[in-house]
Amino acid sequence: MILAIGNNSIYEVDSFKEVKKSLNKHGEDIVLFKQDNCLVGEYLSFSVNNGQCIYNIIIDGIEYDIADFSAIWYIKPRLPKELFSYEPIEHRNFIHKQFFEMRRTIWSMFNDKKWLNNPWSIDKAENKPYQLLVALESGFNTPDTVITSDPELVMDFYNKHSKDIIVKLLSSSIIPDHVIYTNKVTDEYMSEISSVKMSPSIFQETVKKDHELRITVVGNRLFPVKIYSQEDSETSLDWRKKPKFNDFKVRMESAVLPREVETKIFVFMNKLGLDFGCIDMIVDENGDYIFLEINSNGQWYFVQLNTGAKIAEAIASELIS
Repeated sequence: MILAIGNNSIYEVDSFKEVKKSLNKHGEDIVLFKQDNCLVGEYLSFSVNNGQCIYNIIIDGIEYDIADFSAIWYIKPRLPKELFSYEPIEHRNFIHKQFFEMRRTIWSMFNDKKWLNNPWSIDKAENKPYQLLVALESGFNTPDTVITSDPELVMDFYNKHSKDIIVKLLSSSIIPDHVIYTNKVTDEYMSEISSVKMSPSIFQETVKKDHELRITVVGNRLFPVKIYSQEDSETSLDWRKKPKFNDFKVRMESAVLPREVETKIFVFMNKLGLDFGCIDMIVDENGDYIFLEINSNGQWYFVQLNTGAKIAEAIASELIS
């Protein structure tokens, strides 16, 4: 039996079902713990009994001992909307921290299990400055970047790059259904740049794109997809800006990577200690491959829906390898 730790969102449940189908073909089964169901019956429970430590998990009314699972698929669990809007507001961070510590206990207690991915590696790899450092060490090209809360440094960077830069979040929002996309930095934005003191952000030079790539990595397999983001002004800066149910409206198709890019990807993944990840890259107007970032818990199901790539099968194989 394999354990998945995630949420009850439609996207995650649908992708989970695809992996479950593949696992069932191999005679394996999997259950999904839905962290956002914590108010309606899905619980984590640690206990010490007669000198023994036990960590149980309740899923759909059934209690499991986590020690009995052969592998754990970690799919970015989060709390329900009710707890993000809990009043008084100062209690919200406290609530988030308590649930996070319950999950983090599993990271250490069961560190010897097969993980996809190991949460300690996820935690480290999600740091954007560290990603860029490792990407450069792996031989990738990256955009000129400044990550700071210093308004003067941003102003210098803005002027250095002829007022042609973008801004994006240093960390993804933990609030469900609240996405802040990559945006162009304008003179109007710069007139209020002192506000950056309250939130360090990522500023990068604008790279002239031919197209973009979303590369899903599962173990030793790559599933690259070419994204025609420049065909629509709404998606030219951030192709995620036109979502639809379980998918994105931007045109995409399977792609083939140069061998040297594939090699760099596997070096990069090994350095991060990841077996799964979704890498975003730009192919610029000169045909150069530019690394942007990796999401170690990224969305992949839309790639399978659009291209027929057998990503669910690859995830299942990785979990039982």
